[in-house]
Amino acid sequence: MNQNLPQDLDRESLNQLSKEELVEIIIEQGKAICELQKTILELHLEVERLKVSRDLDSSTSSKPSSGDILKKSGNKKASML
Repeated sequence: MNQNLPQDLDRESLNQLSKEELVEIIIEQGKAICELQKTILELHLEVERLKVSRDLDSSTSSKPSSGDILKKSGNKKASML
């Protein structure tokens, strides 16, 4: 955001700004919102990808069954504690 603009965008501060300064704030906020929406979408897609990969085992993928055994033995150790 423009360095000359107030940090606190309360009603009183905004009322003292010119139309051009207000337009600049709106444009900068629009850009920030767009970037945040892109980040949210990327994170959502990554979460979905991780959920799918988490659910894959030898019966639902081409992974060897030896990987399943490691997971099961790790769960047994955790439940024994």
